[in-house]
Amino acid sequence: MMQRSIRARLTASYLLLVSACLILVATFVTWRLQVQYMTTYRSVILTQARLISRMLQEYGQEGGTSPARLERMAQEFKWRPEATISVLAESALATMDRAVAPDLYAVAACVARGDRTADCARENMHRDANGQVRIFAAAPVVVPGQPLAIVRVSVPTGWVWVQLRRMIPQLGLGLAIGLVVAWVVGWLLARSLVEPIDELTAGAARISGGDLSQPVRPHGADEIARLGDMFNRMADRLRGMISSLSAERTKLEAIVSGMMDGVVATDREGAVILANQAATELLRAPGASDSGNVTPPLGPRLRTVLAEAATQGRVTAEELPPAEVGNRLVEVHCAPIAGDGGAPIGAVAVLRDVTELRRLERLRRELTANVSHELRTPLTSIKGFAETLLGGAMRDESTCRRFLEIIDKEANRLVKLVDDLLDLSRFEDNRVILDLGQVDVGQLVEETVARLRPLAGSRDFELNAPPEDVIAVADRDRLAQVLTNLLDNAIKFTPDGGRISVIWRCSNGEVEVAVADAGPGIAEQDLPHVFERFYKTDRSRAATPGGGSGLGLAITKHIVEAHGGRIRVSSTPGKGTVFTFTLPRNGD
Repeated sequence: MMQRSIRARLTASYLLLVSACLILVATFVTWRLQVQYMTTYRSVILTQARLISRMLQEYGQEGGTSPARLERMAQEFKWRPEATISVLAESALATMDRAVAPDLYAVAACVARGDRTADCARENMHRDANGQVRIFAAAPVVVPGQPLAIVRVSVPTGWVWVQLRRMIPQLGLGLAIGLVVAWVVGWLLARSLVEPIDELTAGAARISGGDLSQPVRPHGADEIARLGDMFNRMADRLRGMISSLSAERTKLEAIVSGMMDGVVATDREGAVILANQAATELLRAPGASDSGNVTPPLGPRLRTVLAEAATQGRVTAEELPPAEVGNRLVEVHCAPIAGDGGAPIGAVAVLRDVTELRRLERLRRELTANVSHELRTPLTSIKGFAETLLGGAMRDESTCRRFLEIIDKEANRLVKLVDDLLDLSRFEDNRVILDLGQVDVGQLVEETVARLRPLAGSRDFELNAPPEDVIAVADRDRLAQVLTNLLDNAIKFTPDGGRISVIWRCSNGEVEVAVADAGPGIAEQDLPHVFERFYKTDRSRAATPGGGSGLGLAITKHIVEAHGGRIRVSSTPGKGTVFTFTLPRNGD
């Protein structure tokens, strides 16, 4: 397409240039012909006036001096209907405008000076009373010793244009022949210029396809031939560079493939350019067969981390959520790959499986301080009140009822604690199957708020709904459990008269939900631990009446991450806390 376009542009340029030259020549020739015709025509009219004057002069010498007879005789010389011939007595000049009849006044002045009669003829061209451009010629009629009259001949200049119009077809034919010849010559010239470019283009296509063995052989010794020689030299250098790079890549792959940790490198567009066997095995989905594809599947969070490093130069060290790599926990250290000038051209990530390490840490933490403490508190309370009742307090009906209510409340705490532990255990062992479906997030938020509103008392709910419906692919019951945990916490730690805000929207291809309370907030040093099981902040939330078991946020995090999402918390002491979680819109 480009080759034909170049040929067309060259031909069109040549044709346009020749056309402009031909038009200029035709215009100049027409103008010169018009000038020449007009000059000749004026001379002919002047000669005609002299001839008529001479004939009338001969007639006047024979006795025919009456102006009327001279006028009739002059009309015999009229050769066209448009021509006018008039014989004017010299005395008639006094009644005529000098601007309308300058030729007559010039003839009269010449005769008055005594010049020869043949030299006193005059002609000029001007508009008549009707606005028509005409040629006027005047000559005196002089009998021996006395001027008798003045002959005036007038014709329109339109006759000149009639003659020129007869030549226009011939000029048009000449222009057409010239354009055809110009097009043929231009096409041949463009073809001679484009054919070497076609050969260079074919050579460049072979080089881009990896074929560096066939050199380009343009004909001649002009600039295009020198360009072809540069193409051949470039192909030779490319062969050497590719051979050197292949050797270096082989060495690098041998080193990386022997590493125990997974290594993944990507370019700025996120395409995997290097991955060792450890990374392929680590990132492959559980149960997936090895189909010979050496490119490991990258989860959304890992892709995000690599993209941030490749485009922003950010160094990251974090733990991927379990949904990224099945039931394993992977610690990723990501850094940019610097190119020429220090600008990032890609990213490399080192992956390490820390599943067993995190499991051991979690078991130690749960089986020592957390579980024993959470179980001891309600059991001690139940045992204390039961012993008090057995010691005689049961005889007082009001005291007995109050103690039994406390025992029932503590027993319910134990039941909820056990249920939460079972839920948590099922999530950690990947024994929870999500019933995914399309969930209207706004509708679910409104239903959850309506269910918890009786517990809010004087606290106010503020729902910030987006203009469009927000649909997520999620397990509706589990998503309701997440909202219930977050809203229940917000109710517990928001003072009376405070406001609880819920915001949901679509952001960057994800569904984002935020729950903000107006409570005392969480200290900065406690924020990294709020999603750990049994964790309670000492200063802000531990002393709150009716505090939970410390498992709600841990379960919430597991539910969100099981959906492939993320949850985070931000807080300003004294101004409240905001919990935000995101879910993929497509359920990945």
